[in-house]
Amino acid sequence: MAGSDLPPSQMSPNGWESLFDGVATGIALVGSDGSIRWVNRSGACVLHRPRHDLTGMPAPFRLRRSVDLGAERGEEPDENVCVWSEGAQGPRWLAYTEGVRIEVGPGSIVTPVSFRDVTEQQHQHGRISALARTAATVTSDSSLEKVLEAMAVEVQRSHGVAGTQIMTFAPRGDGLRLMGAAGFAEVERFFDLLMASRDRGADLATHRSMSARKQYVVPGRRAQMLADPSWEPLHAYVSQLEWDDFVSTPLLSRGKALGALNVYVASGFQATPAMLNFLSSMAEQAALAVDYATLIHQGRLSARSEERARLARDLHDSVVQHVFSIGMQAKAVQGIARRLPGPYEERLATVATEVTDLVDSVQRDLRGVILALQPPVSAKLGLLPALNALAEGIERRYDVTVDLDIEALVDGGAGDADLREDMYRIVSEALHNAVKHAAPTIVRVIAEVDRERGVVRIDVIDDGRGISSDGAGGSGGFGLVSMRDRASRWGGHVFLTAAHEGLGTRVRAELPTTASRTDQERVDSA
Repeated sequence: MAGSDLPPSQMSPNGWESLFDGVATGIALVGSDGSIRWVNRSGACVLHRPRHDLTGMPAPFRLRRSVDLGAERGEEPDENVCVWSEGAQGPRWLAYTEGVRIEVGPGSIVTPVSFRDVTEQQHQHGRISALARTAATVTSDSSLEKVLEAMAVEVQRSHGVAGTQIMTFAPRGDGLRLMGAAGFAEVERFFDLLMASRDRGADLATHRSMSARKQYVVPGRRAQMLADPSWEPLHAYVSQLEWDDFVSTPLLSRGKALGALNVYVASGFQATPAMLNFLSSMAEQAALAVDYATLIHQGRLSARSEERARLARDLHDSVVQHVFSIGMQAKAVQGIARRLPGPYEERLATVATEVTDLVDSVQRDLRGVILALQPPVSAKLGLLPALNALAEGIERRYDVTVDLDIEALVDGGAGDADLREDMYRIVSEALHNAVKHAAPTIVRVIAEVDRERGVVRIDVIDDGRGISSDGAGGSGGFGLVSMRDRASRWGGHVFLTAAHEGLGTRVRAELPTTASRTDQERVDSA
């Protein structure tokens, strides 16, 4: 209370007003009814309201002390935190300290409260907590989609954020995908709408951010987009939220852009340096998650390839040889049967023939299994020659016609060796399932490229028994699970339907047209 020789309880109203008005910290005098009686200039600035408006308003402070007038306390007063929601700039966090009560007139007592704005500190604590939770999520066993979804939610909780999106190429695949989002009521159609806007000439800040590998802030982005006809496909989408500015932060790993963290800044807020630093930190965590998922995926592929090669060797070296031996023994039994008299010859010859037929069937199946376990056929021969060889082998072994119309795969741009191999394996699985379980006379394989959607569509259609009521017919069961697993690695899909009015089965695979571009080409296409 420096500046006056009188104790506060003996000052006139003008005295304590002049005393507190020159203090840089916010000072409010709170009446016994909990209302604000007076606030100094600094306090009005902190509360973002004119002083005359504040008089009589309920104070946000929770006054806890019951102190006798003029009492002196030896310890430091406690600092508490509250929220002020009546300011012109929205809710603010205030740290405040209660003073000793003052008598300002007969029967009139006020409590001086000093306070300061700690909103940014509170937000920073929240961001640190979000980073900690995100780091824990990255190291969990959750899928990449779940990790990035959780990150988007954490960013969404940050003060001043209206909406969040995380886009990435994911461990496999070509184009960007929306892998995590928060704040928007609808997310499924966003990427299609974004690409439609790009095709109309819209300037994508995400593209600029990833190409330049630096954070971009676009003030007034919402107004720009709504005024630009090229953004018309996204007008309804971006109008879901109340936002103004846009921030795109690239996900960088070893100098490469793996995706972007996009934030829609809520109306009335700005992208402060603290917010931008927080978004950069979250983008680093997201990039770490993508990198981690990619390494795990590659490790699994390598382990799977090694295991398949081992199984192929074991089958060839043991099971195939044993089956061959059984066949030789069956033929020996046939020779013995011819030397036996009457009914014994006929009965033994019948059994020997059945065993021989079973051995032939098992050998065909084993050859198919070993072939499927071998290193990539399509990598050795090329995708089209490998599929032609596959079709010829199936026709020879199963007495069925395989009709190929797959020239579109040349234009489909399946440049990535792993993508070509997965295409081959999907077709191989569908063909083998058809001839084994559906008893068809003809199986057609048709490939088409849908350039508008950026996918290659492969149909394997048979004229066999069709899909049974329990779903076991056609190409169902484990084979379908395997095909869907291969397609999902690329963001693709596999569908099983009846071919023609319930007759036959159609297996349709949709996969991206290419995955062979460089990182920069992938960014340019996004």
